[in-house]
Amino acid sequence: MELKGSTKVEYEEREIVAQEMQKLPHDVIYEILIRASFSTLLCQSQWVCKDWQKLITCDTNFQQSHSKRAVSSGHFFQVKTFNQTIVSFVPSNNDHEGQCNSVHEVQSPSLDFLPTAKSILIAGSSLHGSLLCCITKSSCSPIPSYYMCKPASREWRKIPNPKTRFKSSLIGIAVKQSSCSILRYKILRLSQSNTGFGYHCQLFNSESWAWKTLSFVQFKRHGTFLKGGDGIWVNGGLHWLTNYDEVFVFDTERETWTTFKVSPEMKNISGAYRVAVCCDGKLGVIYNTHEWMELWILESYSTTAPTWKRKYRNDTRSLHLNVKHLYAHHMWSNNTVMMMSRYELIAFNCDQNTYTPTKVPVSAGVPYAFQPQFCYL
Repeated sequence: MELKGSTKVEYEEREIVAQEMQKLPHDVIYEILIRASFSTLLCQSQWVCKDWQKLITCDTNFQQSHSKRAVSSGHFFQVKTFNQTIVSFVPSNNDHEGQCNSVHEVQSPSLDFLPTAKSILIAGSSLHGSLLCCITKSSCSPIPSYYMCKPASREWRKIPNPKTRFKSSLIGIAVKQSSCSILRYKILRLSQSNTGFGYHCQLFNSESWAWKTLSFVQFKRHGTFLKGGDGIWVNGGLHWLTNYDEVFVFDTERETWTTFKVSPEMKNISGAYRVAVCCDGKLGVIYNTHEWMELWILESYSTTAPTWKRKYRNDTRSLHLNVKHLYAHHMWSNNTVMMMSRYELIAFNCDQNTYTPTKVPVSAGVPYAFQPQFCYL
């Protein structure tokens, strides 16, 4: 039997995945399923095996356990109050759609499992929010503490402090999961020099559990700086855009860096806000103005001869008429761009040219996406 809307190859791939999953121990499968969204389980379990479908739809113990452990997807925001910075979570509008979530309440994640502190600052996030690098400040000491945490499982571990003589400008987190489910990660900390040009570079390795100072990043072209935001982790490197329409990439294995160019057509785009994103595991760049938005994807990854392709061009004039001070921030899915305004977070569907607004807290900073269905276990 072939699934409606699926090719023969896709069906065969699903069959192979289903067969491999059934080889896993029952307790491992249980832990995997209990971390997935209930809507995904209901939709997909019937295509895997009858045992899974029975567990999900008939086992009340599993359903009760899932309702207690399941967390919603959405965004963390840093909100400044009178004398402290707190972290607030705003659920995605998609989390409460459908029949399943009307029965099973989805919990919103928080960072209240971190040691008590006067304020919590999110310094950086890995893809999908699997790992957050957080800085806490206590009223008892002026020295901050650094933590790596997993919001999906509420686990945390204190890491050594980097050399904070230089103020952190950018953070990138590279994560790998081994076959034995051990997370290995590296944190790249870039601090702009006092002159404003070039970056002091520190790298934390979870295997050595230490920071290492690397060579100073000095660009050939005077006045080059990196655009803000978390580094985009794809193809073994952390990526940022520069102000001269180049891509800076740091290779986390070789601990070296280089820059490469965008396409001539992209370089000729003027007057547009631009941001680097991850789309379907590939590096992308979004350009947006008050009239249109374009998404370009690096189809063939190469630092010497990159091949870029435009995936979307959308008319956004009606959106900007209704929502002021709007800019693209990151990709939520392969066809959905998250955009920020002063009071709202906008999910813009590039296929349908539609958008869904979500209110954000007053005085909220930039959003940190959290999608537990994609998080490392």
